[in-house]
Amino acid sequence: MKRSEAREKVFQVIFPKEFFDDFEERYPFLENELGLKGTQGRYATATIKGILENLEAIDADIERNLRGWTLERHSKQCIALLRLGVYELKYNDEIPDLTAIDEAVKLAHVYCDDNESSFINGILNHLYKKKQSRE
Repeated sequence: MKRSEAREKVFQVIFPKEFFDDFEERYPFLENELGLKGTQGRYATATIKGILENLEAIDADIERNLRGWTLERHSKQCIALLRLGVYELKYNDEIPDLTAIDEAVKLAHVYCDDNESSFINGILNHLYKKKQSRE
């Protein structure tokens, strides 16, 4: 499995988070169903765990950059992809920042409409520029 495929599996696991109150109990079963094994499986599992452990901070980062919108006004797919992109930008130093943005936008082209793809690109690029200005 390629890293991009593992990233898509991460999306498939975290996407249902908004639908289930007992998601933390369910997600190990989702991981198992997707057959997350090997190096990319470890990446996917660590990414899922990282997103869930940092969810409040990730959502706060997203919301601070929405400018007049709320997270709830966007599709569940858009929210899940933003969470994945922000996690990789802020919490995973092994993933180059521009790769994190590019991969989230590629998935958005599959799972979201064009407006949401552009929106995801804009939010992640804005966070990237903020990160660069602090370094």
